[in-house]
Amino acid sequence: MRPDLKTWLLVLVVAAFLGLFFFYPIGSVFESALWESTGPTLHYVGNVLSKSATRAGFASALVLASVATLAASLLALPLAYLQARTEFPGKRLFGAAILVPLILPPFVGAIGLKQVLGPYGALNAALAHLGVIGPAGAVDWFRAGPLAGVIILQALHLYPIIYLNVVAGLANVDPSLEDAARSVGAGPWRVLVRVTFPLILPSYFAGAIIVFIWAMTDLGTPLMFNYREPVAVQIFDRVSQPSNAEANALVVVLLAVVALLYLGARGLAGRQAFEMMAVATRPPAAGRLGRGAAAMAVLLFGAVTLVAVLPHAAVVLYSLKTEWHGTVLPSGLTLAHHQAALGLAPYEAAVPRSLRPLPSIWNSVVYSLGAVAVSLVLAVWTGYVLVRKRFAGRGVLDALVMLPLAVPGLVLAFGYLNCYADWGDRLVDAGVWSRNYLYPQTSPVALLVAAYAVRRLPLAVRAAVAGFQQTSRTLEEAALSVGAGPVRTLGRITVPLIAANLAAGALLVFAMSMLEVSDSLILAQDDAFNPVTRTIYRIYSNEYAVTGEAVASALGVWAMVFLAAALVAATALMGKRLGAIFRA
Repeated sequence: MRPDLKTWLLVLVVAAFLGLFFFYPIGSVFESALWESTGPTLHYVGNVLSKSATRAGFASALVLASVATLAASLLALPLAYLQARTEFPGKRLFGAAILVPLILPPFVGAIGLKQVLGPYGALNAALAHLGVIGPAGAVDWFRAGPLAGVIILQALHLYPIIYLNVVAGLANVDPSLEDAARSVGAGPWRVLVRVTFPLILPSYFAGAIIVFIWAMTDLGTPLMFNYREPVAVQIFDRVSQPSNAEANALVVVLLAVVALLYLGARGLAGRQAFEMMAVATRPPAAGRLGRGAAAMAVLLFGAVTLVAVLPHAAVVLYSLKTEWHGTVLPSGLTLAHHQAALGLAPYEAAVPRSLRPLPSIWNSVVYSLGAVAVSLVLAVWTGYVLVRKRFAGRGVLDALVMLPLAVPGLVLAFGYLNCYADWGDRLVDAGVWSRNYLYPQTSPVALLVAAYAVRRLPLAVRAAVAGFQQTSRTLEEAALSVGAGPVRTLGRITVPLIAANLAAGALLVFAMSMLEVSDSLILAQDDAFNPVTRTIYRIYSNEYAVTGEAVASALGVWAMVFLAAALVAATALMGKRLGAIFRA
């Protein structure tokens, strides 16, 4: 179909939304950092980079991201090769289980890891029970600082991203190239190193750069370990001064570093990788492992999965404990912390009402439902235009709606702080509003809904696009031929046909908005408006309650259950098509 006026209006609405809530906030950060009354300037960027604390923050973030990416690669690469190129008992089960850590938020897992590796944690208790260490010989696993804990959690959470990319890359390798290498006498290891790995380098780098950027800009996990050095935490500590030019300069430098790393990784992959004339015309043969090798493969998959879920299993136990100090397992169990988290039992009287868990759960539900409503409407319009219309700039629109995936949440949130508080004041002065509804310290609801919607819009768009691509336009054309307008046809014919896709997208948007960390910590500056993730952080880190860590754990458990249920429901609705949501 050729575009008409209504099509261009839909494109304009989507572009206006992205302009207002994505490009404008980021642009305002750049303007504040790189512009002053006399014109362009690098003064503020220079000041930021001249400070030793800033340089240390970037160095810390780069070390953190590098080691986490290396650790995730060491976990993912052998698992991916075994999954793609071998046969062993339980392969499909382990292939699914190995992805479980991806849905377990490291923000929550930090509580469990500290309980496992603390001086009086479960690991030292187990070693003492086995006689490896004496009663007074507890090992301080975090002696070098909290950096190790952050790296462990990030590597265990993010290795499935590299794993999935490498498995896909191995599936596309033409086996005739490997056969040719073997035919001239190359052994298995030489074929792997000189032929197979160069061919999958683009796939590996695609996953590794996501892991690197994610680890470098992660905010929640370092905060839970009280690790204040990384640049992301330094930006968070400047939330109280969003209009400060140097604070914005720090955000600009971070975004520039992320962009350079991304482009550099893509360029490196392009130079280093060999090209195939075509993808595999037949699937690579999967060799059946012998009994000993198969046992080792099962052991490897099982061990990695067990270690990856261990911190979150500890969170579950911690949320149920009556006492857990110096023992392998809690000495007693109780549901009191879960009852307090869900508002079914009174919490400690010393805790302010604004930090009670139940109101924050309700807040997150409201914000997330708002994000679902906004993102679904825009996703249906965008998907319809991308699939059903042919016009110049369609590829540009597709790229624009996917851009929010590439921008760290804390950068976007800081941009909101930088630009929208002033706009709210202007609307109040003009008599349009009686109060500033865009000021994070008094009313962050609109900003949180917009931030959640923008960050998750790509998921909703991919779900809608997948639905439109799988639905014939015959019924739409029939409706149009009898006089129904495009809007009526879309609402009465097309949307019901893609309802399963939209429901799956809505579930993912809702669940991931409920567990959003960066936007929630930065934009909700009044405890009365806390989303659940900010309440977990505040309860865990404040001095009001001795049971704060246990109640925070209980909230984290319910968050994990909720996300897992949403993903299971989305998979049931879309089946194998769910993967289309995550393809850019």
